[in-house]
Amino acid sequence: AHAVRCFVNNLDGANDEPIATSTPDDVTQMCASIAEWRQRQSAIDTEPDWSPDGSDILFTSDRGGKPQIYIIPASGGRATRVSFEGKSNSRGRYSADGKQIALVNYDDQGYRIGVLDLDSRQTNILSRGPLDESPSFAPNGAVLIYARQTANGGELATVTSDGRVRQRLSQTGSVREPAWSPYLK
Repeated sequence: AHAVRCFVNNLDGANDEPIATSTPDDVTQMCASIAEWRQRQSAIDTEPDWSPDGSDILFTSDRGGKPQIYIIPASGGRATRVSFEGKSNSRGRYSADGKQIALVNYDDQGYRIGVLDLDSRQTNILSRGPLDESPSFAPNGAVLIYARQTANGGELATVTSDGRVRQRLSQTGSVREPAWSPYLK
């Protein structure tokens, strides 16, 4: 059997550094691993939001195949997936205390607003769907505002963070990307 040496180098091709001496079968496995790594590198990362203390950034990524919420340290490092409920999760936004994330959860009932508790990693679905989007926490964390699409058009709606009270705030029309203004003292 022939031995194959594998190298890693800088993007400019300089500084070859050997990383392995392998058999052709090992090279086949290595190529499969590299192909999987490349697929992850072509993921779409979008919709970032800074944690209130500035230490982390949450974002939506399809690096696992479907959109999910990830958190990465603002100083760099490895991203950690934090959402697992439903078919996908997106549009994450931190609560003011940084303990929860408002998100859009997609499952068999459609796109619904949920809140992910970062300590328990449990998601509580708050809205009924089927086309709810763009959640934003009130500065006190008690209420979320979001846009919802109905058969007649868009509506502005709110739901308490425990999901007990829902309220429509606007007449049907064009509603996109609602957000609370900052709390001013």
